[in-house]
Amino acid sequence: MGYEIEMSLDLRKHKNTSTIINGSMELAENNACDRYFQFSEYEGEVRRIKRNSQVLLFCFEDEKFTEMSNFLKEVIEKYKKKLFIESIYDVDRHSLIYASSYYMSKIETETKDDYKTRRTNRSFSDTDYYILREILKKNY
Repeated sequence: MGYEIEMSLDLRKHKNTSTIINGSMELAENNACDRYFQFSEYEGEVRRIKRNSQVLLFCFEDEKFTEMSNFLKEVIEKYKKKLFIESIYDVDRHSLIYASSYYMSKIETETKDDYKTRRTNRSFSDTDYYILREILKKNY
C-alpha cells in the first residue's frame, strides 16, 4: 500500500490558504502521489475556537519512496512555517513513523505506547530513518 502523510494548515493564521493547498497538491502530483484528500478539522466552541485547520492527506505507493521523500523535502522547504506535518504512517507495516505532539494527543493509547517504545529504543528501519531525517531538519 505505501505511506500516508498527514499535514495541517491553521486557517486562523493564514489568509490565502488556497494558494498553499493548491501548491502542496501540485507538488504531490509532480512527485507521483497516488491520491490525496483534504478535510476540515474544527475544535472548540463558537467563541473559543481551539483549532480550525484544513487537513491534507497524501498517499504514496511503496515503490515511489524516492518521490515521496522528494515531496517531503519540497513541502518542508516551500511551506516551512505554514504546513505542519502531523503524521507519517507506513500502511504495510501498520506503524507510525512520525507523529506531532498534537497528533499524539488524539491517537489511541495502544498506538501511542507503540510509537513511544519505538522512539525510545530507536528501532526504526533505514527507510524510516531517511524520512525522519528530513522532518527533523525542519526543526533546526
